[in-house]
Amino acid sequence: MKKIFIATFAFIATALSFTACTSMSHTVDKVNLNGTYVVSNVHVEGVNVPPSSTHTETVGNVSATILTQIKLNTTVFDDVTPNCFIGSQWVLPHNGYGTYTIQNNGDCYAGVRNIVWSVRSDANGGKKFQMKIVNGQKARKVSEGYILDIYNATPQGFTLVSPVTVDGQTGYVYYDFTRQ
Repeated sequence: MKKIFIATFAFIATALSFTACTSMSHTVDKVNLNGTYVVSNVHVEGVNVPPSSTHTETVGNVSATILTQIKLNTTVFDDVTPNCFIGSQWVLPHNGYGTYTIQNNGDCYAGVRNIVWSVRSDANGGKKFQMKIVNGQKARKVSEGYILDIYNATPQGFTLVSPVTVDGQTGYVYYDFTRQ
């Protein structure tokens, strides 16, 4: 009887470990998000910032039209500004230990960031992208992470949406991921 109990327990434990590691934890609307992506576009909605503008400056006999662009000076993921994510490469493997790489674009802090990621469901059935930036630490020792809404998941890519606070206003950063 004891051998049957031990065998049954071992079978159940093995079955649970296989189901806990299936790709279903990375699936949204039957689309498996495991893979390599590039962030093709980033835009912010809901924050009132002055629009870009042009003005003319004259120095001597030379006139020039100057474009003044307003840059959103807030960081996301306690890392870099939203525009730094344009062109970033994200590797989201099956085991949940991935990376994202920021390109050397002007004032962006370029390099690889190590992450632990997963897909979770909220109370309303919405899908959430959960991420911790671990960079050399054990995931269990990192107490803070980020949860983003997942939209428009297709085999070609998906969009992540995250709230951001700018000058007391809440806006939303949209990251468009394209599968490579």
